[in-house]
Amino acid sequence: MSDLHNYENLRLIKTFGRLKGRPLSKNQKLGLALHKQEYNFLETEKKIWLEVGFGNGHHLVELAKRNYDKLIVGSEVYEKGVASACFSLFQNKIQNAKVFHGDVRNMLNLVKHKTVERCYILFPDPWTKKRHKSRRLLSSSNFGYFSKILKSRGYLCIATDVEDYCIEIEDTVSNLKQFKRIHVSPKEKNFKFFLDIKTKYEQKAINKGVSPSYLIYKKV
Repeated sequence: MSDLHNYENLRLIKTFGRLKGRPLSKNQKLGLALHKQEYNFLETEKKIWLEVGFGNGHHLVELAKRNYDKLIVGSEVYEKGVASACFSLFQNKIQNAKVFHGDVRNMLNLVKHKTVERCYILFPDPWTKKRHKSRRLLSSSNFGYFSKILKSRGYLCIATDVEDYCIEIEDTVSNLKQFKRIHVSPKEKNFKFFLDIKTKYEQKAINKGVSPSYLIYKKV
């Protein structure tokens, strides 16, 4: 526990906005009460899949339902999202999922190298204003966190509805020796890696007539 608190004191560039919103509902309060911050949850014989910034937890829950043989780990900073996800996991009696409440980089600093088989980062905050772009999660400095914890031949699955962000990600990863792009069109959703359901922000983009980009990188 003390190690995690030490990491929380590191000066990380904030990649997220608000942490709390409207008051929690009764079910969300129950979900938050059920949540237990266990920092040894990666000690498992199961293959580990990680979802960073899971929002309301809908995709996280579906991942766990469809992959009962995996340990699905989700991280989220937004309290309401954590509360909703934890209640949904409880409601669906899901045992193969764990939730981390906080900046994922603090958690990854405690994870053993080459532990995670697959990592999902779906529609991260794009920080579209020029003065805020340094706060993007998928920056060159932050890719080091994901490279460290991914197994060799592990996959990093990314989705964004902001073309500028997509181009920046591709440019960044093209200069990294640790990752190799899987050669599929970014505008085609590869269901070998992505679920056939839509996240909240994915559906919003589609409703606006925006075609999201889906990027898959293999750790080499």
